[in-house]
Amino acid sequence: MNMKTYILDFEEVLKNFEPYHQSLKIIQKEKQEFATLIEDIKKEMETIVNSSKSLILDEATQQKNQNRFRELQTKAVQAESEFRANIMAKQNDELEKNFKQIIEMVEVWSKEKNIDLVINKNTVVFVNPEFEITNDIVTLIKEKGMYQEYVEGMYEVAIN
Repeated sequence: MNMKTYILDFEEVLKNFEPYHQSLKIIQKEKQEFATLIEDIKKEMETIVNSSKSLILDEATQQKNQNRFRELQTKAVQAESEFRANIMAKQNDELEKNFKQIIEMVEVWSKEKNIDLVINKNTVVFVNPEFEITNDIVTLIKEKGMYQEYVEGMYEVAIN
């Protein structure tokens, strides 16, 4: 019995999969919200530092500023640790959801084509191009209206 084995560049399919782009946008939005929060905290801290340099402040105001500065430092550290934990979980959830959708499509497509085995390209050393099905699957996601071209860096968020 001859086993029909084909190779799929899963990453190539994933990055051009429209629902994956939706996931990237969700994650980008969270990163942007975090960046904005940190920026606001930084600005307030700078204001406190600058006011203590330029103004002669009474003891009570100096104490109040020092307390607020410490609160802001604590808030920034807590925000960062929460962000890191949440963003990792969110990225994993989104990836898993996208993987499942693509795997289901590949399963159905493979059964229709009587294919016995599909292996992810990143685990293969060599494959004869005739056994490469990536373009077929990209065509399939296009036919299902789930294609969106990925451009490197399109969802980057700068966090200073």
